[in-house]
Amino acid sequence: MFLSLNDRHRRGLTALQYATLGAVLCWSLIEMPFELAASASATESAALIFSKLLLVVLIACACSRAALAPFARLIALFGCGASVLAIVPALPGEFRYDRIAFVLSAVECALKAFAIVVLAWRDDGVSLWGRWQRS
Repeated sequence: MFLSLNDRHRRGLTALQYATLGAVLCWSLIEMPFELAASASATESAALIFSKLLLVVLIACACSRAALAPFARLIALFGCGASVLAIVPALPGEFRYDRIAFVLSAVECALKAFAIVVLAWRDDGVSLWGRWQRS
């Protein structure tokens, strides 16, 4: 079953994994005022705030020992990967036109790339993914 309830899959994260996910969350919250200043409408601002709330819930669930924690870790891994793939192509343009946005985005990409490595390093993510594909 994908969401196993046995203790092997519910064990906690390592200190490095906690720190990395915490750094991704903190940097996301540090970036928020800059992103709110750049948003053009109230709808964009509301979507940004909602996305940050979802990120807080996702990382809190990924760091917990709940039954959904392994699934939340996979979603966090996917979200970090998708975010890096979306941001990296825009970095040269940001470097030319807005150095502050470039620095913020570069740090975000570096943290999320490191989070990908740290989360994927653990055997649980790979075994859960393999078991899910076989089912």
